[in-house]
Amino acid sequence: MERRLRQDNQNRQRIKEKLYYLEAGYGGECQYDKYITEFKPRYPHAILHDVTLIHDGIYFQMDSLLITPSFIIISEVKNIAEKIIVKSNPLQFIKEYTSGQRMPLRNPITEVERKNYLLENWLLEKNIKIPVEGLVAFAYNNEMQIEEKPNMEIMFTYDVPAHLRSLAVNPEILSGHDIRSLAYEIYKSHMEFNPFPMTKRFDIHPAEIIPGVICSECGKFNMKWESRKWKCHSCGQDGKDEYKAAIEDWFMLIKNTMTNREFRYFTQLECRHVAKHLLGKAQTKLIGHGRNAHYEFLMERNRQPK
Repeated sequence: MERRLRQDNQNRQRIKEKLYYLEAGYGGECQYDKYITEFKPRYPHAILHDVTLIHDGIYFQMDSLLITPSFIIISEVKNIAEKIIVKSNPLQFIKEYTSGQRMPLRNPITEVERKNYLLENWLLEKNIKIPVEGLVAFAYNNEMQIEEKPNMEIMFTYDVPAHLRSLAVNPEILSGHDIRSLAYEIYKSHMEFNPFPMTKRFDIHPAEIIPGVICSECGKFNMKWESRKWKCHSCGQDGKDEYKAAIEDWFMLIKNTMTNREFRYFTQLECRHVAKHLLGKAQTKLIGHGRNAHYEFLMERNRQPK
């Protein structure tokens, strides 16, 4: 989205900020995942990352889920570089910049408590009754000032493995077989998040999206189909599969179907026969015939639990 938005688009700054926070959040979750690999208890357990379930029509996403024989822990990972102040009465999280400016944050404990409640009810529907707890993990080793310890654990990601090892696992509610079965039940029930098409989600007109095949060498929108290959008119680079990235961009940004005509528009290609040939080699599936024919994007899924 950020790459294909026109430079003078009024939404460009909003998209850049959204991208920054998404990258920061993803970086924090990756850091958590790295530290959690140090947690290797002797008792049976399962760990799943970035899981979204639905209960009673309500979707809830969990950054990380640990299943043990006697309890389940939902971890909420936050990637905030500034100083964090946790105030009590009422409970409030505040981000303080080096300039002294303060900004209230959405309470992560409230977020986790909501997910605990929804997961407990999701489990009860499957006749599984086990305590569900939560913790909030901050990815940065930043300063944290806590006025009064809240009713949920707050720590840095590198502290999580030691904290988990300190927890007593008894009594046994779930056996090793039960844990494996539950992990795969959650895995199968996971609802893949679909933010596409993003122009609709961010209320941006598709005409604001720049068409064209982007050169993998110089990044310019100047690759043209010539002599059975893609050639960049800016740097001279020859290409073969760069158009596939343009197809993915279309499905992520514009809409979830693509016709031969739309493919030719978005890749700046003229010949419909060449377009049909290239679409057949891409990760697409042809639906229908004649004027009603269109292509859909084939997405892969691989989210096996640890």
